[in-house]
Amino acid sequence: MLCLLAAGALLAGLAVAQPRPVNVGGYPFPPFVESDPQGEWSGLTLDLLALLNRSQQDYRFIFQPTSASRRYHDFDNERFDLMFFESPHWGWDEHAVQSLDGPTLGGEVFVAAARQGRGQAYFADRSGKRIALYSGYHYAFAGYNADKSYLRREHNAILTFSQESSLQMVLRDRVELAVIPAAFLQRYLSEHPDYRDKLLVAAEPDQHYRYLLVKRASSEPDLAYLSDLVARLEDTGELQKLLERHGLLASIGSQ
Repeated sequence: MLCLLAAGALLAGLAVAQPRPVNVGGYPFPPFVESDPQGEWSGLTLDLLALLNRSQQDYRFIFQPTSASRRYHDFDNERFDLMFFESPHWGWDEHAVQSLDGPTLGGEVFVAAARQGRGQAYFADRSGKRIALYSGYHYAFAGYNADKSYLRREHNAILTFSQESSLQMVLRDRVELAVIPAAFLQRYLSEHPDYRDKLLVAAEPDQHYRYLLVKRASSEPDLAYLSDLVARLEDTGELQKLLERHGLLASIGSQ
């Protein structure tokens, strides 16, 4: 009988020790979250989740894919409680969320086709110019208003579903401007060096990425735990290595 009680206590202890699952949402947002034609997900966010899972035993962070426009619906339906590299300004005003600041991780830049005599002044006046924007994204120049009708009406937007499509629309003169994540543009130009002289990149970014995460206010882990966890990764240098691997500490101007 004593043996059975001891075994039961041991099993109970093992059950308590299991890490608690934390669902983390993510949508296509290179280089943070990306998917290939086979539906496999990758990117900085997934690499960070793997690193977080290796660095502690209290929680198990699980990636849950969503889309840029569907993320609020999935959040309200509790498909996930946490989203890394997300800004509270990106449509979260009416949701009970908390946010955590992080290092500046690049940003988004205006891009146009390079033309003889065209310089930085071209970006100063957007009136009459068609602009390619990723559907569901929030842009600083538009007051972080992602409403499709508003963007089409007020900013002459053509909405796309990939950053490469936006760039190709610029290159093929289907639009005059596009707004592209700087890290994605840097990688794209490295892979397609023949496009370097065909694109003009604005010196002034539309916005910087400065936020580390958004989480449900009532969910675990709390902000203090998450902040301490990230601080430990910064102290060990692991976070910096991860950012460098995804091109987020290099300037687009160095290309």
